[in-house]
Amino acid sequence: MRIALVAPLVSRIDDRQIQPGGAQALLADLAAGLASRGHRVTLLAATGSRVTGVEAIELGLDADRFAPAVLGRAARRSDDAAQRLGFAIVARWLAEHRDAWEVVHAHAYDAPAFDALRPLRPVVHTLHLAPLDPPVVAAAAAAVRAGATLASVSRANAAAWTAAGAPTDEVLPNGVDVDAIPYSASGGSDLLFAGRISPEKGPQVAIRVARRAGRALVLAGPIYDRGHFAAAVEPLLAADARYAGPLARDELHRLMGASAALLLPVRWDEPFGLVAVEAQAAGTPVVAFARGGLVELVADGRTGFLVPRDDEDAFVAALRRVGEIDRAECRRNALRWTTAAMLDAHERLYARLARAG
Repeated sequence: MRIALVAPLVSRIDDRQIQPGGAQALLADLAAGLASRGHRVTLLAATGSRVTGVEAIELGLDADRFAPAVLGRAARRSDDAAQRLGFAIVARWLAEHRDAWEVVHAHAYDAPAFDALRPLRPVVHTLHLAPLDPPVVAAAAAAVRAGATLASVSRANAAAWTAAGAPTDEVLPNGVDVDAIPYSASGGSDLLFAGRISPEKGPQVAIRVARRAGRALVLAGPIYDRGHFAAAVEPLLAADARYAGPLARDELHRLMGASAALLLPVRWDEPFGLVAVEAQAAGTPVVAFARGGLVELVADGRTGFLVPRDDEDAFVAALRRVGEIDRAECRRNALRWTTAAMLDAHERLYARLARAG
């Protein structure tokens, strides 16, 4: 099948260097996996994007001209004009190369992406983020009315988008290459926070609860919100709370296996939580606030602990019990979200959409 993948324009996707977690990792694995199964995959993304076995179209889209999504704010984006121009260029290429694709699959959390792709058929938009921005929700709802299909990465996030007014009927869970993640039967004594450093991920909460539990913490991930890092995270760093920066996938997977637990004290309804699957694949329990898709990923009491949202006392108590978790059970649970299962789900949806025209 011929599949055109439309990526967020701010992303430079490189499957050799990309860090674990999030939509970028998913897109790289999805594109490479589909290509390995014999599909013709075309990637439309920022200049410099590349994935093994995939044709990346050069459209002159400079990632430096685009800003990451600002979660939880409905204000007009500072790069709205650049976004609209960029996605118009993508849509024009797709319209002019209709023989190059049978299905368009978009992964952008940007109102201009929904608007620009609206005339095309068939189109599926995967919603990787929560429905926090009213203009984006409105654009997604308009795309559905025009015939697009909305999918999300968990049942919880699909329900949230539907409740917000953008009917989301498909669930396409993320997946990881579990076999590529080294399993550790013993772990270590330190705790780990992995993910982007931003308010909704709660890195400052991770430092507080780890310190109260008397455990050292390593934080790994790119700084997404530098103001938040400087004001809320950096002042808490010390010998028992170290920021390791963004790490390559294999390096972070080794660190996961050497950790006693992964901490996900999220301050929002996490749409999925790919690092939770990666940590369990390494044998590492997950302690998280029971929010969003994390409830679907962590088996409470068996592969980690889910505690009431924002209850730091309960989080500390759970951290003191991580030694009770069977690390082999964590690995077994991760096998529910493999790359193969993810690819199977996408192929089924693509085939159905292509048949429907």
